[in-house]
Amino acid sequence: MRWIAMLLVILLVFPGAIFGNTGKPRGNKAAIYTAEGKYRGTLLYIDSELLVLKEKKSGELLGFATPQVKKVYLRKSKAGIGIAAGLAVGVGVLGIVLLIPPQKGGDIDSALRTFFVGMAVIGALFLTVFTAAGGGLLGSILGWKRFKFHKMNELEKETALKKLQRYALWTELPAEMRNRLVMVTN
Repeated sequence: MRWIAMLLVILLVFPGAIFGNTGKPRGNKAAIYTAEGKYRGTLLYIDSELLVLKEKKSGELLGFATPQVKKVYLRKSKAGIGIAAGLAVGVGVLGIVLLIPPQKGGDIDSALRTFFVGMAVIGALFLTVFTAAGGGLLGSILGWKRFKFHKMNELEKETALKKLQRYALWTELPAEMRNRLVMVTN
């Protein structure tokens, strides 16, 4: 019976929505580095010649010629993975504590054992909360994808651009957006 309860707890803790593909872009918060400086915002579009970013501060659509871009850092949060890993550790410890067989008998040792098992369960629950929060925080902090174009040869750049296109919000740049585009030049 305990195994069924543990299975239900795991299914409630790790719903399929965490692991399923929701169809939205992987992550599109970006920092773009050129010879002029650093630009932060939302990555809207990229192809072999043009990279479009909606700048965070001004809200303008900035266009960069792809060869002038030195680096692109994408915010790719791994908080969900960190939370899942933290929960797995906590739930694992809680499961081990709950599977300890109870001792039969009515003496003081039995009452003391019950008290310690109860404290262990409470400790495992706190461990679950703290490891899940810590894993989420760590996954959020470490979640950056880096593309350093200035250190790549042409074949590597082409491959990196194809990977980077998966993070862009648009697959095609709408004509009305092209008119609002402010090109950043060297």
